[in-house]
Amino acid sequence: MKENDTILIAGGTGLIGRELTTLLRKKGARVRILTRGESKPEKGIFHWNPLACEVDPKALEDVTVIVNLSGAAIGDKRWTKKRKKELFDSRVGTTECLWKQAADLPSLRHFLTASGAVCYGFENDDKIYKETDPFGTDLLSQITEKWEAAADLFESKCTVTKVRTAVVLDRNEGPLPKMAAPIRWGVGSSLGSGKQAMPWIHLRDMARAYVFFIEEQLGGVYNVNAGNTDNATLTRVLAKVLKRPLWLPKVPAFVLKLLLGQMADELVLKGLKADNALLLSKGFVFQYEDLETAIREVYS
Repeated sequence: MKENDTILIAGGTGLIGRELTTLLRKKGARVRILTRGESKPEKGIFHWNPLACEVDPKALEDVTVIVNLSGAAIGDKRWTKKRKKELFDSRVGTTECLWKQAADLPSLRHFLTASGAVCYGFENDDKIYKETDPFGTDLLSQITEKWEAAADLFESKCTVTKVRTAVVLDRNEGPLPKMAAPIRWGVGSSLGSGKQAMPWIHLRDMARAYVFFIEEQLGGVYNVNAGNTDNATLTRVLAKVLKRPLWLPKVPAFVLKLLLGQMADELVLKGLKADNALLLSKGFVFQYEDLETAIREVYS
């Protein structure tokens, strides 16, 4: 971390943003957070309205690094037409807004954007996708492709890093609490075939990866996942850690399709594996490489 770094985080109040903010401040960095609420400069919080592309100008003063973690959660709501637009606008729109606001910043040297490891599509469960593989053709792949294309606007000005994020393991947000609830009640089970692959990462490692990219000034595209698992294995390990039995049969695919619609077909019932060799080759070391160890720490 450079001594004079001022880091602006969009989406800083979200899961990864909160963890990253804490870690950066422990390292002595000056961190500012963009929020839709009112500005509180004394707390490092500044107002923005990405839909109208309005940003408190004080948030941008002397900023050297921008991290865009904005994006509506892909699994929180049924994918209605309105929700699909929200998924798109909260990613592509926010990135384009940040470019409009930051294009003339003389101090900016690094732009980092969240992206998704889901970008490769779900056509092949056995393939382990590398960063050089093409985008898929499903909804999430298309959104991610346009998301990353928006980030390319910054390439004329500074280093750009695209962080293709895996499923983040956390106790209170993401997939684990949704899976843990029925397991705790004794009615947990895997979904569909249970074979759908899933790249994963512990929340702490996710934040550490962003710090690593900033400190090493690394640009490019990176899969950021500690490993790959599948739905049945994740369910079984979670039940083991929570000390609950699994006795019910798998939830049939048709039930999930009725409940979730398109989301079931493109997210829940299909999966993919991501290769993390590029990140490892740059010298990053995961603290949590074993799935059970990671989940035990989450629930410790």
